Amino acid sequence: MIASAYAGCHDPVLDLTLLELDRVEARLRLPDAATDVQIVYWNKYRHSTLGMSNKPMSKWSENRHGHYYRATLQADESRIRYLQYVFRFEMEGQIYWVHSHGIETELKQAHAFQFSYAGDRDAVHSPEWIKDRIWYQIFPERFCNGDSRNDPPGVEPWGSEPTRDNFMGGDLRGIISKLDYLEALGVNALYLNPLFVSRSNHKYDTEDYMAIDPAFGTKDDLKELVQRCHERDIKVVLDLVINHCGYYHPFFQDVIRRGRKSPYHEWFYIHEYPIELSEDRYDSVGYYRYMPKLRTSTPQVRQYVYDIVTFWQEETGIDGWRIDVADEVEFSFLRELNANVKRLRPDSFIIAEIWYDAKPLMVACGADSFMNYELRSILLELVADKSIGIRSFHERLTRHYHRYSLKESLQQYNLLGSHDTERILTRCGNDEYALTMLTAMQFMLPGTPVIYYGDEIGLVGDNDPGCRGAMDWKSDWKDNALWHNARFWTALRKSSSALQQGELVVKCKEDIPAYLIQRESEHESIYLVMNLSEQMRTDTDILAGFGLEPGKLQATRVNGESVDRLGYMQYALYRAVH
Repeated sequence: MIASAYAGCHDPVLDLTLLELDRVEARLRLPDAATDVQIVYWNKYRHSTLGMSNKPMSKWSENRHGHYYRATLQADESRIRYLQYVFRFEMEGQIYWVHSHGIETELKQAHAFQFSYAGDRDAVHSPEWIKDRIWYQIFPERFCNGDSRNDPPGVEPWGSEPTRDNFMGGDLRGIISKLDYLEALGVNALYLNPLFVSRSNHKYDTEDYMAIDPAFGTKDDLKELVQRCHERDIKVVLDLVINHCGYYHPFFQDVIRRGRKSPYHEWFYIHEYPIELSEDRYDSVGYYRYMPKLRTSTPQVRQYVYDIVTFWQEETGIDGWRIDVADEVEFSFLRELNANVKRLRPDSFIIAEIWYDAKPLMVACGADSFMNYELRSILLELVADKSIGIRSFHERLTRHYHRYSLKESLQQYNLLGSHDTERILTRCGNDEYALTMLTAMQFMLPGTPVIYYGDEIGLVGDNDPGCRGAMDWKSDWKDNALWHNARFWTALRKSSSALQQGELVVKCKEDIPAYLIQRESEHESIYLVMNLSEQMRTDTDILAGFGLEPGKLQATRVNGESVDRLGYMQYALYRAVH
C-alpha cells in the first residue's frame, strides 16, 4: 500500500456535512478494498471523561478509483461541539488510521480532523415539503395563452417557429387553465421562468422587478395562480434575476444619461464613460450587452433585492426562488439573501443555477439546492450520446454522489432539459426508448426530478430558441406513450419512501455489461437493472450478476419486450416491500 494513494480520501470541508445541529454525515473514499471501516470520534475538551466512540461506515459503491463509505454521527448534546475524528480500517491483518496528515499504522489524536461548532444556520436546510416534490418547469410565454386580450403587439399564431424575438401569447391565465393537466401528470412543484416587466420573450433582461409583465397578466393573476396551486398541494418557485438587469432598466438608463453623477453609477461595473451599447465599457452577463451586471457588493443593490423578495413573498405567498447565474453573484450576498428569505418564511426553498460541480459553491453561498447539470451530463453522455462506456459512467456517477451528503442529494434539482438546452428527445436522436431509460434513471437517483414543459409529450427542438417552442395542446396526451411513462414515474415516486428518502446503492458489472441502481428505505427496496450490452439478456441473468435472487423479485416495469428479452439500453424495475 502506498500512502500517497490515500491523500485526499477525506476533505473535512467538502466531505463532512452538518445535517442538523446535532448530526453530521462523514464520507470516506478508500482506494483499496478494506474491512471493518469505522469512524472514531470524540469531544476535544471532554475526551478524558467521555472517551472515544466509534461507528461502522456503510459502503454504498465502488469503482476502480476507490470504495465509497458514509456514516452519520449523532451528538449527545443539543449540537455538535468540538468534534475530532479519524477513520480506522483493516487490510491484510493490519489496522490503519486515516487522519488529517495522511495514513498511519497507529492512532495520532493530534492529527485528527476537526469540526468545532455547529452554527444555528449552518445545517442543510430541508423543508418538509421538498421530500415528495416533482418539478415542472414552465417558460410562461410558450406554455398556454389563456387571455388573448393581453397579447403583445405582433403576436404570432400558437405553434409558430420559435425565435429569440417572437411572441405567441403565453400568460399566467394560461397556466391557471392547465392546472388540471398538471395535476393529472402528477407534478407538484412549479418553477416559472421570469415574470417581471421586460421587452423580451424570456424576461431575463428585467426592467421593473416590482410588476408582472403586462403580456403575462397582473399581480392578482399570480396571486390566484399561487392560491390555486396551494389548494392542490403544488408549490410555486419564481425565477430571480439579480446577477444583472435589462439594458432599459431605469437605473441603468439613468447612468447612461448622467454618468458618474447618477446615484446608480456604483450599482454596475462601469469601465469607461460615456456608455455605448456597442462598446465594452461595462460588464454584462456572458457579454450580452443588453443585460448589464449588477454590483451585488453595493449595499443599495442588496437592499433593492431584499425589497423585491419581500414584496413578492408577502404579496403572493410563493414558496421560493431560483437564483439565475448564481455562480456570478457575490457569495456573501447570497448567504444574506438566503437568511432574509428564510426570515420571511422558514420553509422557503432556494435553487441556485450552477452548471458544474456545485459543492464548493453550495458551501460558499448557502443555497438549498442547485440545478444538477452535472448529473444531467453524466446521464446523457451514457444514454443519449453513447460517448462514454459503463466504466466511465460508473466512476463519474459515484464521484458525483460522494460529493454530497444523502440529505443534500435528496433535494438536488435533477433535470434532463431546460430553457437553456436542446429538447431531451432531440438530444436522444428522437429515440423514445432512450428517453424512457433516462426518465427511469432520473427518478431512481436521489434528488427531486424535473420535467421541462412538453418533454412529457415529446416536444423536439434544438437549443435556444428551438427548445422554447409552444406547448402542443392539440394532440391528445391521453394517447401519448411518453406521457404515460412520465405519469408512471410521478405516481411511483410520490408513493415510494425509498425514492423519496432512501439510501443509494449503485453497482456496475462490466463483464455482462449491466448496471444497477438500488434505493433502500426502512419499508421497501426498489431496483432498476439496465442492460448495457448489445446482446439480448434476461432479467434472471442480470439479477444473478448482481447477487440478487430472481425468484424473490417481480418486475413492475419494463421498457423492452419483456423481462426475458432486455435489449440494449432497456431496463426492468423491481419493488420489494419489507
